[in-house]
Parts: sequence; C-alpha cells; structure tokens
Amino acid sequence: MNDDRIERALRKGSPGEPTYVAQLTPADLRGVARRPAATGRLGLKGSLRSLGRLVEAVSLVAVVVGVVLLRQGALDPAAKPSSLLAAVQGRGVIRIAVRPDRPQVTVPGGSRSGFDVDVATELGRRLGLRVELVFMSPDRMLAGSDGWDIAMPSTAVERGSFVTTSPYYDWPVRLVAAPGSPATTPGDLSGSTICVVTGSSGAAWLDGSFRGASATPVAQPPSPATVRRLASDDVCASDVAAGSSSAFVTAGWSDADIAARPTLVWVGGPVLTEARPVIAVPGVHDPTGLIARLDEVLAAMRADGTLTHLSQGRFGGLDLTQSPSP
Repeated sequence: MNDDRIERALRKGSPGEPTYVAQLTPADLRGVARRPAATGRLGLKGSLRSLGRLVEAVSLVAVVVGVVLLRQGALDPAAKPSSLLAAVQGRGVIRIAVRPDRPQVTVPGGSRSGFDVDVATELGRRLGLRVELVFMSPDRMLAGSDGWDIAMPSTAVERGSFVTTSPYYDWPVRLVAAPGSPATTPGDLSGSTICVVTGSSGAAWLDGSFRGASATPVAQPPSPATVRRLASDDVCASDVAAGSSSAFVTAGWSDADIAARPTLVWVGGPVLTEARPVIAVPGVHDPTGLIARLDEVLAAMRADGTLTHLSQGRFGGLDLTQSPSP
C-alpha cells in the first residue's frame, strides 16, 4: 500500500465507516507495517518520512480494531446488555443470595433452612434450573450484585434502587409494649423511651427515614424522649421487661412470636408492613426478562397455594403471602 493509497483511504471516509474499512486488507496492513527501511544514511527528511509512515501504519491498525469493536458493540455506550434470563438458562444454574439469619434457621449439622431457602428452591425447580444458594447479609445484597443473579434480602428495599418482582410476602412491623400500658396508638408513646433494633426498618420508621415500600399505610411515629438502639428483638424485649424502655419496635419477630409472649402486647396495628420482593441489579446482563418470568412463577405459586403452605410452615401458621396481617 503506497503513500497515494494511504491518502485516498484516509480521504475516503471517516474512521468507523464501512467505505473506509473496505480500503484496508490484511495485505495492505502487512505491507505498511513491514515496509523495509531505506539503507544507508537517511538524513533528517528520510527519518521523518519513515516515522510518519510508521505512525500511519499504527493508526490504520487502531482504526480497524476500533471498527471491529464498534460492530461488536464493545465500545458503544448505547449497546444493550444481554439477557440475564438467557445467561442463567444457558448455564443451567441460577445463583440466589439469601440472608443467613431470620427467616432462616441453622439446623443440626450447620446447614440452613427457612422460608427464603424454601422459596428459592421452588423458584429454581419451576424455572428448570439448579439453584446455588449464596448466603450473605442483606446489607451486602443491597450494596449490589456480589456473585449472585437474584437476591432475597427479606427486608424493605428502597424504591427504584433495583429491578424487583412483586413482593412474595409482607412483613408487619409492630410497636410492642408491656401489658398494662395505657398506649393504644403510637402517638400515646410520645415523650417516652422506645427501643429499636439497630439498622432495622423500625428504626428508620421511628426517625422518619423509612424509604421502602409498605403494604399497609405507614403510621405516624411518636416523638420519643429517648431512643435506645439495641442488637435484637430479644434484647429490646428484655429492656421493656426491665422497665428501661416503655415499648419497642419489632424487627425479626413475627406476630406469632409476639403472641407466644404473654408479657407483651402490640400497640395498635402494624406501624408499617415491609413489602419483600426478589431483587436483581441492572448490569452486564439485563434482568428485566428474568424478573418478569419470576413474577409469573410467583403468581403461580400463590395461586396453587404453594406460597401459603411454605409461609404457614415457617411462620407459626401465618400466611404472609396473600395479604398484610391485620
């Protein structure tokens, strides 16, 4: 490829156009790249001319590579990601993140079982995929994809932060007091000491920062004189029993757990009801097709009673999958 052809190719079209690439053949590129250097003393003008030809050759190679990448979509910011549904179907495996604590339990031998494990297993079966469970905290799940395809954080999910299914169950958050408490509504506890579990939706409700979806109207929180942030429902319940707090907001306790403790009563209805969906993160793969398919599967599981059966088996006979608790 001589200097005239290089010039014509450069003037033919801008880089990335088919008419431009059509001018370039492997032989052209090899001819430019391997052109023998002049022997003897080149002088300044000869050296510059050789250098210019080398730059032209490198530039032409870069253009061809760039055009190939553009045609493959690798450099196109508007290129659509591939389907996550197709990806999991292609490998025959779906990786589902599940939290290791409530609503899961650790059984003898160290293995974990629970409502989310049950639902995840059934989802995989109905999708015709082998399930790989990835156990991690909900905080890690909500930080983004970390070795999983879909996740079941079993907590409130901030609106718009993920692609989500419809909730597969709803979790009531209650304000609980000791028997004999005169409080009948959250507002009756304004000015008192209230215990919350650190990092829970109840803690966010009490300080006004809750941003998740609730299946029931979110109650107006009281204005406590003191908020005690402790580690768990059990610790908060002990705090109420000791008289250090007037009430506490539940995090992991279900209505069945509260009903089994006659030393506690709930104040009014749920202060909120966490709508708990399956989540996916937009990224290299587009999750919308998979999420739509999961919604279909969850609807079928709800219609044939599978979700009800799994919920009642794990939550003391309660069905949290059809409608919010009263």
